[in-house]
Amino acid sequence: MFSLVLPTYNEASNLPSCIQAVCTVLAGREFEIIVADDDSPDRTWEVAERLENPKVRVLRRRQNRGLSPAVVDGFGLARGELLGVMDADLQHDEAILPQMIDALAANEFVIGSRAVPGGGYGEWSLTRRLSSWGAAVLARLVLGTPLRDPMAGYFALRRDVFDRAKDRLSPKGFKIMLELFCLARPTSHLEIGYTFRTRRAGESKASVKVARQYVQSLFELRRRMRQA
Repeated sequence: MFSLVLPTYNEASNLPSCIQAVCTVLAGREFEIIVADDDSPDRTWEVAERLENPKVRVLRRRQNRGLSPAVVDGFGLARGELLGVMDADLQHDEAILPQMIDALAANEFVIGSRAVPGGGYGEWSLTRRLSSWGAAVLARLVLGTPLRDPMAGYFALRRDVFDRAKDRLSPKGFKIMLELFCLARPTSHLEIGYTFRTRRAGESKASVKVARQYVQSLFELRRRMRQA
C-alpha cells in the first residue's frame, strides 16, 4: 500500500480538488491519503472529514505544529510500506505520483524535482528562482547532498528508510525531506521532473523567518550527521 501524507494549514479551498486529483491518478492502486492538519482556522480538517472519502483519514493536530512534525506524525499513522508527501495547494503535479511509486521498486528514495530534465519552476519570478537556486547550493555545500532540488517537499520513500532515520529526526520548519534523506542515507535515489504550478487559492507559507530557520537548520543537521 502507498500512504500519501498531505500536511495542511488553511488549505480548505484547495484540499477537495487535490484529493480528487490524487484519487484519479492512483485509481486501481492500493493507497490511502492522510490529511495531517495543524488545526487550521479555516477548518481544513473538517473539510476533509466532510468528504467522507474512504481513502482519506484525517489527523487533526493541536500540538507541536509545523510542516515537518505533521509529516512525521502522518507517517506514524500510515499503514503503507511505501510513504509519500505532497502539498495540498495544487502546486505539486499529481500526475507523476504513479511514476514515483513505481520508481520505489528500484530506489529507496524518490523526489518530485523542479531542477532535473522535465522539471521547471513555472511562473516563478527571477528573484524567486535565484533564491531557490541559492538555497540548493547552500544545502549542497553544507551537507554534501547530491540532490538537485533539496528544497522539494514532494517525495516518496520506503518505510524502512523512514525507520532508519525516525529516532534521530528533529523535525522543524520545512526541511523534512532533506533531513530524512541525509539521516537515512538511502543507497539509491531518483529525481523525477515536474513543473511547479501556481497556487490557486490561499497564501504561501514562505517568509523571511522561514528562510532564516532553513539556514540555521542546515548547520544543525550537519552536526547531527557527523554524530551518527
